[in-house]
Amino acid sequence: MDILTHALSGAAIGTVVANYNQMSSSRKAKTVLAGAVGGTFPDIDAISMWSGFDRTLGSLFNLEHSARVIYGSKFWYSHHAFFHSLIGSLLVAVLFLLLIYIVMRKYKTIPLLAYFKASSVFFIAFVLGYWAHLAGDLPTPSSVWGGISLFWPSDNYVGGYGKIWWWNNYDIFLLILFCVILNLLLPAISKYVRIRSRVCTISIATITLSLILVQINTRHYNYSYAGNRSNYTQMEQNSKLEQKRILGDRIYYYMDKFDKRLKINF
Repeated sequence: MDILTHALSGAAIGTVVANYNQMSSSRKAKTVLAGAVGGTFPDIDAISMWSGFDRTLGSLFNLEHSARVIYGSKFWYSHHAFFHSLIGSLLVAVLFLLLIYIVMRKYKTIPLLAYFKASSVFFIAFVLGYWAHLAGDLPTPSSVWGGISLFWPSDNYVGGYGKIWWWNNYDIFLLILFCVILNLLLPAISKYVRIRSRVCTISIATITLSLILVQINTRHYNYSYAGNRSNYTQMEQNSKLEQKRILGDRIYYYMDKFDKRLKINF
C-alpha cells in the first residue's frame, strides 16, 4: 500500500487514542503525530530503493549484496522483513522513546519510569499506527516476498493475498480520511451534543474498518502474483478502472488529478 495511506491510517489510529483519553490539545496533536509516524515507519526498510544506498549505507555497513538484491530478498533488513513484524514494532517504539528521553535529559531531569508512564499514550498510538501499516500490507500482492514477516524471526511470511494493488486505492484512502475528520471534529461536537466520546470514537473506527474490509473483498480484479512475474501495466490499469467504477467519474477525476501531482506512488 502507498505511504500516504499508511501515514493517514496511523493518524486515524492516533485520533482514536487521543479521543479515548482525557488530554490537552497539544498532547492530542502529539498523539496523532505518533500514530502517523508509526503508520509510516515500517517502510524504512524500503530505503534500499534509494539510488545512493550502495555508496552510502551499503559501504558503511560493508553489505555483501547490492541494494537491488537486498530489497527483493529476505534478509532481516530487506523490505517486508523485520520492520514489518510485530516484534519490530515494539522494539522500534521503545527505541524511539529512549532516544527522545536522552534528548530531553539535556533540558530537564525526569526519572526514566516516570517518563515512560507519561509517554505511554504516545507509545500506544505509535504501535497501533505501526500495526495499521502491517494490516494494510497484508492484502497486497505476494511479489518476491510472499507477504510480510509479521512473526519475525519466524521464516514464515504472512499475507500477499493480492486483493488490492500496491497503490491507487483511493476508496480506502477516502474512508480513512473521513475517519480522521470525524474524530477530529468529535471533541467540538461533544460540546453541543451529549455523546460519549469513547464510544463514538471506537464506533467510527469500527465502521471505517468494516467498510474498508468490504471494499478490499469486493474488488472485481485479481492482483495476485508471485516472484517478479506480473502483468504490471495491466494490473496498474485495472486498479485505475476499479477506482473509477467505485468512486464514479467525478470523484475519480479529482483523486486521479491529485495523484498525478504527487511525486510518490499514491
